[in-house]
Amino acid sequence: MSRRIGSHDIDLSATRQVLPGLVSDSWLRSERSGLRRDDEAAPLLPLADLNHARAQNAWISRQARPQLDSLLPMLKTSPSIIVMSDAQGLVLDTLGNQDFLHQAQRFALQPGSLWGEKARGTNAIGTALVIGDFCEVAGEQHFLSHNAGLYCAATPIFSPDGNIAGALDLSTPASHPGRDAVTLIRRVVNRIEHDWVCSMLNKDRWLLRFHAEHSPDNEMVMVFSDDILTGANRCAMQEFGLTPASIGTLAWHSLFSQRPGHHSAPVEARNQRRYQARLQTHTMARVTAPPVQEAVHPQALRLLNAGIALCITGETGSGKEHLCRALHQQSKWRNGAFVAINCAAVPENLIESELFGYVPGAFTGANPKGYEGKLREANNGVLFLDEIGDMPLAMQTRLLRVLQEKCVTPLGGNGRHNVNFALVCATHRDLQKCVEQGSFREDLLYRIQEFQLRLPPLREKADLAAFILTLWGQLGGTSRRITLSDTLLSTLSRLPWPGNVRQLLSFLKVLLALYEDGDVIEELTLPDGIVCPGLGMTTTCATPVTPPDEVTALRESNGNMAQAARQLGISRSTLYRRLQRRNAS
Repeated sequence: MSRRIGSHDIDLSATRQVLPGLVSDSWLRSERSGLRRDDEAAPLLPLADLNHARAQNAWISRQARPQLDSLLPMLKTSPSIIVMSDAQGLVLDTLGNQDFLHQAQRFALQPGSLWGEKARGTNAIGTALVIGDFCEVAGEQHFLSHNAGLYCAATPIFSPDGNIAGALDLSTPASHPGRDAVTLIRRVVNRIEHDWVCSMLNKDRWLLRFHAEHSPDNEMVMVFSDDILTGANRCAMQEFGLTPASIGTLAWHSLFSQRPGHHSAPVEARNQRRYQARLQTHTMARVTAPPVQEAVHPQALRLLNAGIALCITGETGSGKEHLCRALHQQSKWRNGAFVAINCAAVPENLIESELFGYVPGAFTGANPKGYEGKLREANNGVLFLDEIGDMPLAMQTRLLRVLQEKCVTPLGGNGRHNVNFALVCATHRDLQKCVEQGSFREDLLYRIQEFQLRLPPLREKADLAAFILTLWGQLGGTSRRITLSDTLLSTLSRLPWPGNVRQLLSFLKVLLALYEDGDVIEELTLPDGIVCPGLGMTTTCATPVTPPDEVTALRESNGNMAQAARQLGISRSTLYRRLQRRNAS
């Protein structure tokens, strides 16, 4: 087959012969679909349709994003982005290097673009979805010439029912192919699939977690209800040769010859293999994770279990304490207490007694029975010191001694009490700068920050609109059929949200309290008294305020209302109403 592209004749049959077999087969499918190498990309999906697709794929924000956010520091230092699609190849979310994100728009990698193989020909996302396995496509291996500047590596993501839910892709410039992309993508997807199955655990279901005796790091997970298999991760499906038809029909006893206990022990399976397995029930897990924080950071959980001190950094309201509570509830320390103390909220003259406790009669006004203190209360549990950067220097010295010696001496006493707890600290401050300024001990910093985890603010989220929709659904907005209009959602996703998740939650709860089931919430019809988020003042959203850029946009478009509306990211009718309000005032 020969086709003419520009002034050149291209022999596609000859081209396929020099491509890897998997890519060559995909090229043949692309040709049979009627695609041409010089075809342009399909237009972006309308925002309303994109938001609907996101709502149908809530697994991205619930299961994928908690895993992917940990990759942001690495992505920001290299020209690379992560792309998440649904099962049809529709891009729903992207994150990574901002400079490359803008450049990648030239290849239509932004949300709303379709990368199925029938739409784009050979590409990592579309081809991975067709073959149901990892796929790597570099440069000219892409069928469409327009995409030849990309290197892409993708793998499908399987839901617990064994079907493909979507794909995860790592894209870089073709001149800088992603290092270790294969390992990175596969590792992240394995974690997503693993945690997705674990999230199905409830009072009516139980988990079987097992691994081959020679491979302890590759955990397989199955979930059962009334001894019938209701979900499994890909590792378990492949190990037993299961298909989606097995889910909901296969009984426990057809897989294993004996039922494991709550502690890991050898178990015989019907496939003649032995595994280390353990059973997990809902009462054991006791997981009550906060909204949108359903899967904790896997590295942080592993480190906490090892007794490594964690330091969570992030702005106010970004969810530091929520994450710490979730870590505690899923860690080996969960049978001990979770003890939280805000170092900035306790008066300086009381923080010592709060932490270390005191003996009876230690000082005027003390409890006559004494007080054991937060450090002893946290024994065999987790101690969470919020705003550690505000701890007085004198207390830093005493805390350092406790962490070194693992024992506490209460105020006014001589007795020493041994303690053993996991330590998690949190702060919105730059502790390294505090050290340089002399307000924080350097040796304490090394002790409390053995591993640092940064929670990004809302404004750094690659797709805040999808996050808002997920949060709205978890708060009950979706079940009540209350809809955030596209205009309102677009406005909310552009706000800075200085109070982060805490502020956003409060705002959405106000909307849920004010609106009736089935309502559509429009930006310009919000009731008086709703405070505009992010402005730090009591101006209401219903006040007829017209940003000056609307007039500017209209002037720059030579009076073209449609063009001005597109420039502002609003509908033409919204622009009309705003201008009418401006004229009326």
